[in-house]
Amino acid sequence: MNNAKKTSLGFLNSRTPEVIRPQQGSFGGPWRVFLSTLAIFILSQIVAALLAGFLLGVTHSFNSIDNSTAAEFIYVLLAEVGAAGLVFIVLKERRLSPAAIGLGRRPQWNDLKRAVGGFVIFYGLIIVASIIVNWLAPSVVNEQQDVGFNTITTVGDNIMAFIALVILPPLGEEVLVRGYLYSGLRASLRYLPALLITSLLFGAAHLSENDSGLLWSGALDTFLLSAVLVYLRENTGALYAGILVHMANNVIAFAVHFH
Repeated sequence: MNNAKKTSLGFLNSRTPEVIRPQQGSFGGPWRVFLSTLAIFILSQIVAALLAGFLLGVTHSFNSIDNSTAAEFIYVLLAEVGAAGLVFIVLKERRLSPAAIGLGRRPQWNDLKRAVGGFVIFYGLIIVASIIVNWLAPSVVNEQQDVGFNTITTVGDNIMAFIALVILPPLGEEVLVRGYLYSGLRASLRYLPALLITSLLFGAAHLSENDSGLLWSGALDTFLLSAVLVYLRENTGALYAGILVHMANNVIAFAVHFH
């Protein structure tokens, strides 16, 4: 792109940047990318649940994954590792390198700087959204999500819960969502449509429910988080800044929920 044509809104340009455009092979069209992402997510969850359940059956320790911190940890570990592993299998099948999903270089100090900025922007958006939602629907702001790990009793349980909720999801989800899904959509769509589709799907995946009904606050928070993470993916050409922001957010959520 000619320097004279660059503007502060360059990220809205319809051209697919070099960091997103695959250098070999092809993601396929948007529907193929979406269906592949959905298949990876479902398969990784099913396999993780089956293996964690098998562990419970062998050890005869608990009758439910939800009643065992170790089983919940193993479930999350297998689900996130499985999702990331399946992404790389698909990339190989599509003749794409890790660079196509934002893993083509090593982390840089600039990634940390961008992560700090992204974190500030995200929490600014959360504050504004909370004010608006509290005015329109106060009950939504006060919704409490069940994140699992309700049987924590020891230091070891705390460590496993921390790894499972703070470390593992940002790694697996960034590879799958901002890595494969967004990059695949961005290869054939403009920035804003790709951002909206990715973030809406990410928010929908975190839409849970309790006895009172659907918990919209979690979906809204994750939609805004995804929008910031997509922006970082687009403008850094890599996943590292987004992973850091995702982890920082999960640290705060973990501390608030458990401590």
